[in-house]
Amino acid sequence: MDDDNNEQHRLTDGVSVEAFKTFLADLQSEFPGTYTEMTTEDACKQLVVPRTQQDNCAYVDLLRKQSSHEHVGKATVFVSHAWRYKIADVLNVLLEFAEEQAAKEDGQPVFFWFDLFMNNQNANVTANLPQEWWSTTFKESIANIGRVLLVLMPWRDPMPLTRAWCLWEIFCGISSEGTEVNIRLPKSEEKELEEAIRGNFEAVTDTLVRVQAERAEAFNPYDKDMIFKAIQDGVGFAALNQAVKDQLRAWCLEKAVAAVEAMRARGEDETEAFAELCGQVASVLDQFGEYAKAVEYYKLAKEIFVKTVGERHPKTASVYVNLGVSFDSMGNHDQAIEWYEKAKDNRVEVLGEKHAGTAQVLNNLGNVYDSKGEYDKAIEHFEAARATFAEAQGEMHPDTASTCSNLGKAYSSKGDYDKAIAYHETAKEIQLTLRGDKHPTTAESFNNLGSAYLDKGEYDKAIDYFHRARAVYVETLGRMHQSTAHTCHNLGVAYRIKGESEKAMGWYEEAKEIKMRTVGETHASTAQTWNALGAIYNSNGEHDKALAYHKMANRIYTEALGEKHPDTADTYGSLGNVYSSKGQYDKSIELYEKARAIYVETLGPVHPRTAEIQNSLGIAHSSNGEVTKAIEAFEKAREIGVATLGEEHPSTAMASFNIGLLHDQHGDMEQACAYMQQAHGVFAATLGADHPNTRAAQDNLQRMRQHVADAARAGPAAPPQVVPGHSSTPPLAGWLQKRGRWRRACRTCWVSLDDEDHLVYGKSAERPPKRRVPLSSVVSVELASAGQELRVAVPGRTFVFRAHASAGATLEDWCAAIRRGMCG
Repeated sequence: MDDDNNEQHRLTDGVSVEAFKTFLADLQSEFPGTYTEMTTEDACKQLVVPRTQQDNCAYVDLLRKQSSHEHVGKATVFVSHAWRYKIADVLNVLLEFAEEQAAKEDGQPVFFWFDLFMNNQNANVTANLPQEWWSTTFKESIANIGRVLLVLMPWRDPMPLTRAWCLWEIFCGISSEGTEVNIRLPKSEEKELEEAIRGNFEAVTDTLVRVQAERAEAFNPYDKDMIFKAIQDGVGFAALNQAVKDQLRAWCLEKAVAAVEAMRARGEDETEAFAELCGQVASVLDQFGEYAKAVEYYKLAKEIFVKTVGERHPKTASVYVNLGVSFDSMGNHDQAIEWYEKAKDNRVEVLGEKHAGTAQVLNNLGNVYDSKGEYDKAIEHFEAARATFAEAQGEMHPDTASTCSNLGKAYSSKGDYDKAIAYHETAKEIQLTLRGDKHPTTAESFNNLGSAYLDKGEYDKAIDYFHRARAVYVETLGRMHQSTAHTCHNLGVAYRIKGESEKAMGWYEEAKEIKMRTVGETHASTAQTWNALGAIYNSNGEHDKALAYHKMANRIYTEALGEKHPDTADTYGSLGNVYSSKGQYDKSIELYEKARAIYVETLGPVHPRTAEIQNSLGIAHSSNGEVTKAIEAFEKAREIGVATLGEEHPSTAMASFNIGLLHDQHGDMEQACAYMQQAHGVFAATLGADHPNTRAAQDNLQRMRQHVADAARAGPAAPPQVVPGHSSTPPLAGWLQKRGRWRRACRTCWVSLDDEDHLVYGKSAERPPKRRVPLSSVVSVELASAGQELRVAVPGRTFVFRAHASAGATLEDWCAAIRRGMCG
């Protein structure tokens, strides 16, 4: 047989089940006392090589000589395994798999491609093969076989996930269309896995976190380098990790559900043990984001517990709590409250009001009310939980600290930032006393303090706390951990709000990388960072990139949480922001309305997030020249804000601020001053005198009052005479230097005031403008930096211009013209 034929058959042939049975019997016969402990490598050295050494051939070649038609045929299953496995375990898994296939109606003979048999173990047949061979020929051979059998053990720390070769084989199977990947354990391992699902479901889900292909090893360093290069040049490590995790996730779910069905088949589905297993399987499903299926199994557990141990029992109450958690994760807050209330009644009756178990349910209820935007109810439940935890377990207890943190978050949401910070400080002190400053829970307190200071507008303090939190997480949990990613995301938010775009982008990218490697691309947490990155690209004027990122986030949220979920609605709002930036207000309004409908359906018409989107609608209608609709939207936002957050909240004040601007633009100075005064008072009280919102409100209020005073001194005046079809704003156009929103560098652009009262800028007079800013949306215009900068502020953004060498008009001319346009 020539070399080409040898190569072809080596990649396409397989060995029969009978040949494997004979090989196992030979091992048992020749090594009766040790064969059960021999690894694949041992079997190679002690049996395969001695038998093939004289002919310098592969074991399959010996089988061909004995009976080529009986023992060798076209491979139907590619076996992926680690050579450090016990060979008897591997062979038994293959034989069990073959038995399963034979039992099927269409069962065809099974021929395994098994490297121990197919490769010449007397020579390294794969040495010096080009990388292209592995990414094409080898991968195509697996696709032609059509099925990969992954022998996985030990299940707690599967060896194939640490071997570069195995990961590459798994990926070749997963990434080949039409190729089926089956995962199998030895019987003993399957039993252990079932016991783990019963006793500690987190041990099962933790297996996935450890999948990191870039940490895999190979016996031969050359092999590792070659495989790593193939991965990097191909799909990349993040995609490989995700593909393997998705396969393992599906396998874990399959094994968990199979454990339940096995008990049902044995007639044990009316037992307490069956209910316990259903509850644990539900928890696995919940961890993997399969909330609807989790609810199904929790309800099954509940029915059996009610029958076996009764309605008033701690196990029944625990299922009620878990049902509440799953419904809360689905965004179904009313159902969550219903189950938590049942759990609370149960625990009060069984455990008493002053028990930590009762406090836990009160805490969960507080979290749901917080998600619903009912912050007073949330605080009421958190306070009750804190008092109960303190009485049952003491003030200096982690549960007491955790509830203090929740109180801090709720008060922050209400706009009472000082109270929020005080609660977070209490939580921090408890954690420092109990666990020291190098513990993840202490880092969480740092993170919470950072968020509170961020809400208050003290960005440097917020950033300092986020950095402290990240340092502890990296030291205790490692860089590649979800908690570390969460803090990196928070740093991105803080730097973005502070105006340091490049730093923000860096931290968002760091968060994205960690999330992609730990929870995967399709996780809701990853979508959050995609959405944040989209917002930065939008601010930088890179609208197409922003749209791509927001659409990615929308797709992930839709698949993970469903279309009707508040987080999915957030992405529609973000997409609306991009179209608004592009001046496509009709499109942005359509997306804002879509987001609003989801918020109303999932959170209710009276919720802070509903108010927020009403505010966005108001800005879009205002920019679109639809003044009446804009005022209606702002009024609705303010009405919701008062109902949910109270009048003394920054979000409510922002609605007042926007209403004041609209009345100002239309000459109703009494109303304008009243609303702006109200906004300024709240901003100053909650955010402080130096916050940008407070300063903007103060500047506008002074300008409005000056306008009223000037008008009173001038007496009645005739309205300005405007030529029909023309703007009252004097035409002005020329070159200016415009500073990027986040980047400090300036770029030359053509700026003009058009006939429709818009400030327009773009690359040149001849090309379509990049942006048109309605003068009706301008909050303030001023000269700054000793007259070197012209600053034009609109809600959520400030445009900064500098003079250009060839400009005909001065910055003072531009400032005056824009002010006239704002008033006219």
